[in-house]
Amino acid sequence: MITLRSDIKSPFYEQIYNQIKNDILHGYLKPGDKISGTRSLANLLGISRNTVDRAYQQLNAEGYIISKKSAGFYIADLPFAFTDTSKIKKTAPSKKILSTNINSEIKTKIKYDLTNNSYTNNLFPTKIWKKHYLYALDSISLKKEITSLQSFQGDYSLRNEISRYVERIRGVKCTAEQIFITSGLQQSIELLCVYKGHTKASVLMENPTYPKAKEIFLKNNYDISYADVDKDGLIIDDTHKKIQYDFIYTTPSHQFPLGMCMSLERRYELLKYANNNDTFIIEDDYDSELRYYQKPIPALKAIDYYEKVIYLGTFSKILAPSFRMGYLVLPQSITNDFLEKFENYNSTVNLINQLALANLLSSGDYDRLVRKMNYIFKKRFETFKEGFESFTLPLNITQNVSGQYFLIEFPEEVNKTMLIEKALDQGVKVYDSMFFWHEKYSCPSNSVFLGFSKIPIEDISDCINRLKKAWEI
Repeated sequence: MITLRSDIKSPFYEQIYNQIKNDILHGYLKPGDKISGTRSLANLLGISRNTVDRAYQQLNAEGYIISKKSAGFYIADLPFAFTDTSKIKKTAPSKKILSTNINSEIKTKIKYDLTNNSYTNNLFPTKIWKKHYLYALDSISLKKEITSLQSFQGDYSLRNEISRYVERIRGVKCTAEQIFITSGLQQSIELLCVYKGHTKASVLMENPTYPKAKEIFLKNNYDISYADVDKDGLIIDDTHKKIQYDFIYTTPSHQFPLGMCMSLERRYELLKYANNNDTFIIEDDYDSELRYYQKPIPALKAIDYYEKVIYLGTFSKILAPSFRMGYLVLPQSITNDFLEKFENYNSTVNLINQLALANLLSSGDYDRLVRKMNYIFKKRFETFKEGFESFTLPLNITQNVSGQYFLIEFPEEVNKTMLIEKALDQGVKVYDSMFFWHEKYSCPSNSVFLGFSKIPIEDISDCINRLKKAWEI
């Protein structure tokens, strides 16, 4: 039974989310159990259905529950759920410790984690970054800013270099005044959520989409709708055309995680829709620099004649995932309003890092790093691809032109869960692609996600052999 408390700070949707999650993890709710629908639970608790729906969306996004079309919500089959509650009472003091031990046990089995969120240690350009960092330290004495709070927009010299870079590489014409330096994707989206936030704020996202972006919108109380994608990218259908969204979040240059590039026709359709409905498009250009065989495709922002695209850029794909610095390029029409909204805010991004990055860009060293990273990731991808071609099990790699990951599709009759478990038995962690879809039933039943940013090229052959041993049935 869910109990809601109004005497604590946690909002009702978080209380519902936490109570259901805890019941799942400790075995009170078991895989396959059906849970109350959003309407019936809302009526039972005497709260808004949207509140329950937000809790269910978060549980669904994290994989604790699955939605079956016209059948409701069910508990997902989680490998780490506690199915024997009697053991919890007998074991050591903390339920949290139990969970940690189980995860540690799994981690010891993993030799190759095929994620796209980490890099091999040798990829960070230590010498190059040190050179520009020391240059920034030498120049910092000339800047009064170091002894005071920093401008919310970020250092002007960096914004100026970014404006030159995005025009040259991405076709985006903008001024330094339109650029805001952030600590990465999370802060970029959160600032936009606050800027447009109101009681009925809404966003349209691709299905599938980037889970972290979805989580940020949920935490900022945005109502989320979803649009399917095909080979040409995001589809705006007649249903969407009747709704005025605050934002549309999209990855047009390299759809995450399917990998296609939005067609030019579809881009113009999206821009026209945004203009007609007074909607802003958030273009997440997260890895456009990593193109193996062609020059990067110009950004959607490059043809934004309606001034409706907010461009999100990052440096973490070239420098390192932990290099938390990104930027927003706003339409001129909202730049002043955005500044006024955050006039009492200060920059959270280290000034010395900003100055070092500005010099890295102006020196040409960043361009050389981009070429180097493209070469490295291209070689890693091609090594994986050649290795998979030797498999007798039919499989298809869904994209092969850019980025640090790919999806593998298996024949329909193959049990994907079994393949993931067998890979783990061989020390290789691959990821279920279902977590990128809003409704798990709409996810292809036979695809897995593999990243190659963390695995050195010399280890790929051994990784392939392990997967071959796991998957050659």
